Amino acid sequence: MKNVHVIFIAILACLFSGCRNDIEQVRAITDKNIHPVQTSHNAVYTFSEKGKKQTRLEATLLEQFQPEGDEDYMLASNGFSMIFFDANALEEARITAKFGKYEEKKKTLTAWESVVLTNKAGERLETEELIYLQDSARIVSDKEVTITLSGGTVLHGRGLESNDSFTKYRIIQPTGDIVVEETQDTTNGENQ
Repeated sequence: MKNVHVIFIAILACLFSGCRNDIEQVRAITDKNIHPVQTSHNAVYTFSEKGKKQTRLEATLLEQFQPEGDEDYMLASNGFSMIFFDANALEEARITAKFGKYEEKKKTLTAWESVVLTNKAGERLETEELIYLQDSARIVSDKEVTITLSGGTVLHGRGLESNDSFTKYRIIQPTGDIVVEETQDTTNGENQ
């Protein structure tokens, strides 16, 4: 029964996330020869560096895999959150998604399907896949992104680069309309 559940999740992940690089993730989930060495339900893991809390992972189902000849990884399914903390151990940003894969050697977390990234300013990013690069404290995506600013302005585009607190970010290929206030002098770029 467990294998049927895993195959169902893999099929959904493939259908909803596009299959460019995700085929490896699907293969890892559906390979009948690969079994988790550890399974945790309602797992909470806190990661610290030099005694300071950096991140916390909360997952409904978290499985650790050690495939022969490949690198170890953890797979979160049925929903997860990765919370980022500032120097005062206060929440700075949060990633939520249906699925996630943390690769220990690469120190990367790939989140896919219904991905939402929020920051303490109330800004919200929505996309179908993003990658957290732990070593460089960056978040990247090459998928369509929608960012809702705290004031309600909505930005659209494809691709994103951000710091892990989602306070400094750049949309790689912005799309949509730009609203210019009527009081702006467009000949010299200065507001009146």
